[in-house]
Amino acid sequence: MTSNAPGQKKAFMRRVQRESHGSQALPSGGLTRRAAPRLIGVGVNGGSSGRDAVALATMLGRPSGAELLLIAAHQEPLLPIVPPAGTSWKSQQGAAWQMLAETRDSLAPEALIAVQADVLMWRALRHVVRQEHRDLLVVGSGRGAAPGHVRLGADASDLLDHLACPLAIAPCGMAKRERAGLARVTVGFDGEPESLAALELAASLATAAGAELYVQGVIDDHDRGGRATEELLLAEDGLADDRVSSLLERADAAVRDNETTAIVDVVDGCPAAVLSALGDRVDLLVIGSGHSAPAGRVALGRTGTSLMDDAPYPILVVPRP
Repeated sequence: MTSNAPGQKKAFMRRVQRESHGSQALPSGGLTRRAAPRLIGVGVNGGSSGRDAVALATMLGRPSGAELLLIAAHQEPLLPIVPPAGTSWKSQQGAAWQMLAETRDSLAPEALIAVQADVLMWRALRHVVRQEHRDLLVVGSGRGAAPGHVRLGADASDLLDHLACPLAIAPCGMAKRERAGLARVTVGFDGEPESLAALELAASLATAAGAELYVQGVIDDHDRGGRATEELLLAEDGLADDRVSSLLERADAAVRDNETTAIVDVVDGCPAAVLSALGDRVDLLVIGSGHSAPAGRVALGRTGTSLMDDAPYPILVVPRP
């Protein structure tokens, strides 16, 4: 391992490549095998963000032959009121069906469609996801997202703490971009159960797509109050930071029997900054929910909240185990 210049953070990188072991049980510390999503719900609103969501869902679902269900949430009034002049609530619902049919025909001809009415848009989405047993929900970015970047919209934000399946956010303008497919799946890893759940899903997606799995481990320097001592900058392998080495070993063990090429990279720094800096080298970033999230629900921690504000790639958040 090469020495680092003074002031440079210590980084460790190991390439892990293994042949498939079929149904052989994983050794202690390995990943729990799970299937890639096969029933994908897609939030469609008739705008460009809905088309972006369909584009991302297609990219994620194509390798495993997943079924796509395009969902329009039709908002109904809390109390009986007169609809806008020249319209009716029934006609608005009909317009939602027509919008979905047109979106399906132009972007995903084999997809199913569903319209759900509710006072709350996020609750309508959750209802269909539950009723139709979706194992992934994909939505577009909210207003104000820069082209090629994600931003959590109001409805997606309201789903947090309530959604029991993974949630993926498509970057603004994804439907207009030419994409070769899912070549690299990146996962943020800190060794906690939430990130291990993210790693399990990332591995299943990478295996289904024949993609490279990139495990980006980060030792959060915020947890040490920003401490940067010589111990963290040592040039010799034998004196490397114990926490970084330990995380490297845990990540390495987790992907040991993975069925696709895996790269494990562990650095010390701010997780959000490290992951954001990966930029266009990421086709999809998978992260775990925050440590304080309700069990079995999707929620954002500090890193996820920061990434959802401007990350330059699609993000998928896995429910807390």
